[in-house]
Amino acid sequence: AWPKKAQAPPPRRPRRRRKKAQKKRWEVLELDEMWTFVARKPRKVWRWLAVERARRCIVAWVLGERSAATALRLWQALPHRYRRHCWYFTDLLPAYAQVLPRWQHRPCPKGEGQTSIVEAVTCSLRQRCGVLVRKSCSFSKSLEMHQARSKIVINRYNIILN
Repeated sequence: AWPKKAQAPPPRRPRRRRKKAQKKRWEVLELDEMWTFVARKPRKVWRWLAVERARRCIVAWVLGERSAATALRLWQALPHRYRRHCWYFTDLLPAYAQVLPRWQHRPCPKGEGQTSIVEAVTCSLRQRCGVLVRKSCSFSKSLEMHQARSKIVINRYNIILN
C-alpha cells in the first residue's frame, strides 16, 4: 500500500481581531461664577461659566442669580458629551452640590488651584469687555444687551483659542 499523500490543511480564514475596549477619556470641566451689574450696581447679574481644562475654552455659560436654579440651567446648557465622562471642579458653593452628580463633582477650596483656569478665563473676559469690569463707567442698560455683549466676547475668546 502506498502511503497517502499528506493533504494540505484547509485555508485559514483571516482571524478577526477583537475590538479593543475603547478607553473612555475623562475630561475635566471647571465651573465658576462671576458677577457684573446691569443698569446700576445693586442689580447684580451672575455669569456662570463652564471651561474645559485641557483646551481652555468656554463650553457653556448662562446669566442669572447665584442659586441652584441657575446652576441647573448651566448643567442643561452643557453639551451632552460633557455630562457623561467628566469631572467637575467647582468652588464650595452649595448650588453646585444640588445639581451636579455627586460622584463626578469635586468641590475644592479657592487656594487649591483646581479652578485656576476658569479664574484666568474670567480675568481675560474682564480685560476684553468693559461691561464686565466691576468699577467701570460702561455698563449695559438692559439684560438683553448684557447677554448680547457677553455672547460676542465669549465667541471671540473661543475663536482666538482655536
